[in-house]
Amino acid sequence: MQIGQGVSPFGVAKLWHRGQGDGPSPVRAGAPVPARPHAEIPATSTPPRINLTVMSGEDLERHLTGLFGRRGYTVWPVPSRGEIGSALLICRGDQGVAVQVKRWNAPLGPEVVRAVLAALQHHSGTLARLGCSQMGGMVVGTAPFREDARQLAAEAGVLLWDREELEAQLAADLARPGGRA
Repeated sequence: MQIGQGVSPFGVAKLWHRGQGDGPSPVRAGAPVPARPHAEIPATSTPPRINLTVMSGEDLERHLTGLFGRRGYTVWPVPSRGEIGSALLICRGDQGVAVQVKRWNAPLGPEVVRAVLAALQHHSGTLARLGCSQMGGMVVGTAPFREDARQLAAEAGVLLWDREELEAQLAADLARPGGRA
């Protein structure tokens, strides 16, 4: 690798151009100091991505808390207990959602849909006290959903975000002005 070449934090190669004033040069007393040229870094064509492969479940929940918060939801993380595996309760207006977050590699089956339905039933009183009259469930996963899980979710009205949808939502959040994940 040549001096001045490398990879930026965004995965784009950059090339720094060496110009006047970049290196040590003798400057005579009273002589003007030559201006330093700006480094030429090509603009990135795609925004930086979040690497879901190395992210822990807690990191993923933290990113989702920020994403839902920036979309106007009030977010409450709730601990998972046995069959009631909800990770987040989100509320906006009269809309309340129990969100289950699954950081798995294997395809997700109907058990995750049943778990979020149990969480919704368990937390319905809390959501009602928060003023949510319309309640639903959502499963966010880093793996694809099996067909039987998709079918059960459609019948029960549970929203599913698989890895592809999750990456699209996070990318949209990063792309908005002042966006971050």
